[in-house]
Amino acid sequence: MASIAILIDTPQGARLLAAYSAREAALMAESVIATVARSDLPVAVSVECGSSDMADQLMNYLADVQMERVLAEAA
Repeated sequence: MASIAILIDTPQGARLLAAYSAREAALMAESVIATVARSDLPVAVSVECGSSDMADQLMNYLADVQMERVLAEAA
């Protein structure tokens, strides 16, 4: 059973990801976010796992990923 679940609400529909590690979860989520058009960013992301600290770290990381894409592609 996966220990981390991430729900990403994209314009194309919600994507539910399941992973065993934070690294795997982050890479999977980044791949989904990369498919979203810049004009549709930021998208809603929620993370559930056994550790609230890990969930917060993943949420912050994915928010940063989205912000970097918005800023990089806006220049």
